[in-house]
Order: sequence, then C-alpha cells, then structure tokens
Amino acid sequence: MVFLRTILFCLFLTSSVVHAHIAFWHPSMWGFNVTDHTFSYDNRPVVPLARLTFDEWWFHDHLDYPPHPEDVFELPAGGSAIAELACNKGATTWYNSSEGGNVQDGDWPCPRSTSKQFHTTGIDDVKGCALAITQEADVSRINPEDFVVFSVNHTCVWHRFTEFQIPTDIPACPSGKCTCAWFWIHSPDSGSEQMYMNAFQCVVTGSKPDAPALAKPQVARRCGADPEHGVTQATPSNCTVGAKQPLYWLQAEGNNMFEDYMGPPLYNDLYDFKDGAQNDIFVGSSYLHGRSDERHTKPSRIWKGSF
Repeated sequence: MVFLRTILFCLFLTSSVVHAHIAFWHPSMWGFNVTDHTFSYDNRPVVPLARLTFDEWWFHDHLDYPPHPEDVFELPAGGSAIAELACNKGATTWYNSSEGGNVQDGDWPCPRSTSKQFHTTGIDDVKGCALAITQEADVSRINPEDFVVFSVNHTCVWHRFTEFQIPTDIPACPSGKCTCAWFWIHSPDSGSEQMYMNAFQCVVTGSKPDAPALAKPQVARRCGADPEHGVTQATPSNCTVGAKQPLYWLQAEGNNMFEDYMGPPLYNDLYDFKDGAQNDIFVGSSYLHGRSDERHTKPSRIWKGSF
C-alpha cells in the first residue's frame, strides 16, 4: 500500500511538470471548471495557444463554459486588483474545486516546479502580462479589436498573487458588467512559444460619474530598445500612442501581430506598454498631451522572416 501511494505521488509530480503552464484563475472566468477530460483534447485554462483556428483560441474555446452570472472580478477605479496566476487551480484560493486538492505554495505560482515550468529562467527574464477590457457584456458581440489593454504588470508571471493597477478614469460598465481578459506571451529563451488568453466577467467599481470613454484601441508596434536583436535605442516615433489592443500572435488565423517566432511581441516597454495602469487609453486623455497623435502605418521592426 505504501509502495502504491509512492507510485501515485510520483505520477502526480510527473504530470504536474509535464502540464505546467500558467492561467488566470477566478470563478468569473470562462472555463473555470474545464478539466483535461472536458474536451477530446486537453483544453484546460493553463494550456497554451499556438497555431490554432480562431474559434480554438478565442476565449480559449471556452465560450460554452461561462461563469455564473453573479461571479465577477472587481476593478476598483484608481486602485488595484489582485489576480491569482498559477499552473494549477489547486495552487489557488479555489483549490476546493480542483481535481487534485490543495497544493498551494504561498506566492509561488507553480508548486513543486521550478520557474522553467512557466517559461522563464528567472525574475530578470519575465516579460510581462496584461489585462484588457471591453464594455460589451454579450460575448457573442465581442471582436478581438474591441479589447483595450488597461493594466500591465512587468514582473508577471513570477508571483501567484499579481497586482494590476486600475486607471483612475476607467468608466463604469454600461450594463453593470464588462468583459475582461488576461493575456501573456513569455520570453523566447525558455520553451516553445505560445500565447495565453483567459477571459472573465468584470465590473468597474468607484468610477467617476464624468469618466471619459475608452478610446478605440490600435495595434501596438515594436518601438522599444531591443538589444537581443541588435536594436540598442528605442524608436518612440514608432510607438502606438494611446489605447492598444492585446497582442494576438502565432495563431493559424486572427493575428494582429506577425513577429518572428524568436522575436515575440511582449507586454512591456518593447511595445510601449508601461508597467501599471495604462492611463492614456481614454478619449481626450491628458496623458497624450505632448505626444504625437500621428499613427504610423509601417509595421513593427521585426516581422516573420525578417531575421
């Protein structure tokens, strides 16, 4: 019996390493209770997205697994929201609804695993992740270009408890709820490249009555210093000014990014995503004063086949 328990424990550890990736976890998300048995293939929230059709990667193909209408993730205007990012639901506050039970390891996102299991060689190798929002609550009416990135954390995904600062001017959700999504693309030097997306119901609290509207988001462009590819100086004139769309990349269809496999788009200064609240995403934003409003039409500096 002791031998059997030992074998089962070793199999669990092996499984956790093989399947280790990262997801945003909260009851408000689509696919919160999806397991590796729900689909004919493993489509758990932690599974990365690469070379998929639009329907396969959009909302992680979890649109048929919505959250309860009353489960929402709160976004306090001018404050911050704490997201739980982990390789396994059992590592989060909601372990009681996971298949493997409680495996929490404090603030570490991947219990019993090294950082290689979430695609980084160390905290100096993390590349940031983002939260995006659309004021549309009806998911059947949402398109990729409707999402606006409103908060970025440059040290993501090093911590299980990840803080996202919320813009002070973010407006309330017209119907009482908005739709949000978490996005992440990791460093190219630590495992196969992919994109991550988990969508969830959200609500803005404490917004100003006269809060400005969200601006129409544009496609982000590569404009920061990129010494790994021989670019030692930033090119501010190529930055996308104001509201930006998430980075849709490496899929069979639906991409807005076409960067090379080893030059992925990232949620950091490389694409002018500043750490923290994105305060330039509103119509008439004062943060845009003194910055050029010109929208350059040239693509990012690195695109497929360019190096």
